[in-house]
Amino acid sequence: MPTLDRLERLTDLVLVLLQATRPLTLSELARDVPGYPEGRDARRQAFERDKRLLREEGIPVLTEAVEGPEQFGYRIDPDTFYLPDLHLTPDEQAALQLAVAGVHLGDPSGRDALAKLGASGLADARPLASLDPPPALVPLFEAVRRRALVRFRHRGVQRQLAPAGLWFRHGHWYAVGWDLDRHGPRSFRVDRIAADPEVGPDGSGALPEGFDPAAAVPDEPWLAGGEDVEEVELAVDSVEAGRVLAELGDDALIGREADGSVRLRVRVTNRVGFRSFVLGLLDHAEVLQPPAVRNEIVEWLQAIASAPRPGGRGTAPPTLSPGGDDRSAPSRPPGRDVRQRLRRLLAIVGWLARVGAAPIDEVAQRFGLSRDELVRELELAACCGVPPYSPDVLMEIVVTETTVEAFLPEGLARPRRLTPAEGFALAAAARTILAVPGADPDGSLARAAAKLEEVLGSRGSLTVELPVPPLLPEVTRLVDEQRSADIVYHSGSTDEVTERRVDPVQVVSLDGRWYLDAFCHRAGGIRRFRVDRIQRVRDAGPVQERVTPAEPPDDAFVPGPGAQVVELELDPGSAWVLESVPVLGSTRRPDGGATVTLAVGGKAWFERLLLQAGAGAQVLGPPEWVDVGRAAAERVLGRYRR
Repeated sequence: MPTLDRLERLTDLVLVLLQATRPLTLSELARDVPGYPEGRDARRQAFERDKRLLREEGIPVLTEAVEGPEQFGYRIDPDTFYLPDLHLTPDEQAALQLAVAGVHLGDPSGRDALAKLGASGLADARPLASLDPPPALVPLFEAVRRRALVRFRHRGVQRQLAPAGLWFRHGHWYAVGWDLDRHGPRSFRVDRIAADPEVGPDGSGALPEGFDPAAAVPDEPWLAGGEDVEEVELAVDSVEAGRVLAELGDDALIGREADGSVRLRVRVTNRVGFRSFVLGLLDHAEVLQPPAVRNEIVEWLQAIASAPRPGGRGTAPPTLSPGGDDRSAPSRPPGRDVRQRLRRLLAIVGWLARVGAAPIDEVAQRFGLSRDELVRELELAACCGVPPYSPDVLMEIVVTETTVEAFLPEGLARPRRLTPAEGFALAAAARTILAVPGADPDGSLARAAAKLEEVLGSRGSLTVELPVPPLLPEVTRLVDEQRSADIVYHSGSTDEVTERRVDPVQVVSLDGRWYLDAFCHRAGGIRRFRVDRIQRVRDAGPVQERVTPAEPPDDAFVPGPGAQVVELELDPGSAWVLESVPVLGSTRRPDGGATVTLAVGGKAWFERLLLQAGAGAQVLGPPEWVDVGRAAAERVLGRYRR
């Protein structure tokens, strides 16, 4: 007897539990749902796996006490299975589609949510923003939505938080709420939280009356995680003065010098975060006061400069060849796993229940399948139903050479409740687009987001802030009007200030920073420029020859031809590099350290990384890169020795 496809068993299980008027025991389910093993223990294990998968997919399988030897029965409450009607108008639904198309969040949850809502496919839109959600973000969103206490490990310390919201600021996600251990408002960077927070019962995360989440989010990264505020005086040279002043605001300005440099006053509670900020400016900045902070920077640099050179490791890592890097994408198993197939099949069935019939090619394109894949999945769906699985209780789906026609229960046409990941994806995409300068705060997308968050129970709990560099409006205008530009640009990779003629293609926000993708006449190809590093821009007239490049990559850093592959050894204190920059490969050690390889597109970028990582990051190869960090530390120390 051929083995039953698990997808068929799961689909039958959903239909049986959804139709149940009382809780069904496991024995009853095994009788009514084909495919469960005969043995009691094997049957229980298979059912528990199925139940866990359904719950993880947002399908609420209820466990209820029943009379008899089995003690427990199971069912699905239709009121929690189906999504309440959002009452979206056509323009509001279109706005949500554009938001999902324009914001990349790293997985297809936004597309899956749209399919449940009956969307007609993703809109044709270039990506406008990309935010990389850390693994802990979706469970935290669920905790906020349910007003539930959440427990997690943050930098190795166990914390308890009554969550008030999630905040995207300065390129990082923060969980904001009331810290039950410290009895005060706190914010925690989500990428520093272990991936599996423990979410308590609904309503267990009560907040003090009048709690203001905005007050708990740091204005700057170095105002997070500390108690005592100290004022630090900082000198920044003319190369970085404009960018840093735009970031800190005019209130930080103490004075300007004739050479274009500035002196700034910065409020600091987190010296580690502030040190990273200052060292990221290389020798363009110097801490002047107070002596304790200045001495701390000097000692950090001296430790890097005097660190012993590592022993040789044999051959050096290769240089990336033109036309691509040496990254190898992990191989994906053939086919799709049953979780993805179930999610997609329920979406297809729900959509067909609403429309009745459609061209087969349209259905395949809408759900990202080949024609043959679609036919196979629909043939499987047509075998699913409820006992006794006679033709009158199976899902009636007719597939011809050109069309798909379905005669399905009206209930299946109702949108299914969103999973936590899907709800987060829709809300985050909408809030990101609404944070873009010029977005209409009262338009179709804002109304759609409010309706969605009202149903999710998350209204007001998700905030996205995107910076507005001074030249962003002008750069955006040049893109929209297809105008060339002459720019003065300070490269973060090479630390050079150059003049270039560029033909703008698009402006995109990646992890909280704005970038311009443009054809650079100096380089002879498409290049990515950080907008806050553009020092001057001048309109150079209409673009003479419109360039249509390949789809720009989602990553802010893309190694170009000739990028160098470097091997690093990291102690536990500098292992954060693994989560903070793109790496080509890594090997973790039991002590928490690691050996990593990464592509380096420019020496200045690598200097910043090594200075921020400290003496615990040692370059193993190639030989000519081993002393880059020491040399950079000596150069920056030169400012402090004058």
